[in-house]
Amino acid sequence: MKNFAKVTLATCIGFCGIGAFSQTENVQAAGLDITSQDSINANTSNVITKQSIISEPKTIKHHHVKYEKVNYQSAENIPKEIYYSSEGFKGLISAVTIIDTGDYFLVCYSGTVIRC
Repeated sequence: MKNFAKVTLATCIGFCGIGAFSQTENVQAAGLDITSQDSINANTSNVITKQSIISEPKTIKHHHVKYEKVNYQSAENIPKEIYYSSEGFKGLISAVTIIDTGDYFLVCYSGTVIRC
């Protein structure tokens, strides 16, 4: 008897979900009535214009990073590109110059990033 009650309850929940889904579709379909010109004008006049995002490029020149030789034994181990993120500008910039100062590597990165 318990199994019958569980199956009945699951069936009822399933049919209720299908009924709610079909009701939602009916509401959306009623809003898309294109049979009269008045309803088309009424629907299009209520559209709110959103501003589109325009990506703004920015050139990054001479972004210096200091790497310790304890962590990077040779210039080949230094990242050739790094991810730059500052003031809303994001993107990859590339190593242009690597200078060995003894205990450190001083790396100059440059590239173009965008605001997004």
